[in-house]
Amino acid sequence: MQAPKYFLAIIFSIIVFTACKSDDDSPKIKFTAEQLKMVFGDSEKSWRVTAYYANYSHNQLSDFNDCYKDDVYTFKADSEEVEVTLGDLGCYWPEPDEQVATVKYFYDETTGKFILEHGRGETSGNHFASQYYLLELEEMSETRLFFGSGDKGKYSRVIVLELIE
Repeated sequence: MQAPKYFLAIIFSIIVFTACKSDDDSPKIKFTAEQLKMVFGDSEKSWRVTAYYANYSHNQLSDFNDCYKDDVYTFKADSEEVEVTLGDLGCYWPEPDEQVATVKYFYDETTGKFILEHGRGETSGNHFASQYYLLELEEMSETRLFFGSGDKGKYSRVIVLELIE
């Protein structure tokens, strides 16, 4: 009757492995408020868009990449606003009558998530086109910001910004 002993050994192993918990069950903070000073400094910092991807994991640039690459985002420390200086190239029409970009950021101190809320629109005559999306800060260095949506390593929409010195 080896089966009952074997069965007990399996049950005991399952109990031991499922009962063992990591000592570090607390949620990880993605970025601290101190780290985020790299984004806006003591007052503000300006960043140029260097790439806008429709699907980063497949290295597919957005159809709007060229019109984004001449934009400058100035992150302000005293508000959650981002001043956007749009370049001359339109996203929807070669020479739009008007271009508008509204960008805000939100920081959740408990999770350390830094979210970029992005809206952009253009008019040409009686026509209007726009897009709206949220991106999360995924990677950050003193000279580069990487905002993306999707799972780590499988990002779809991504905006990459580099510090203007």
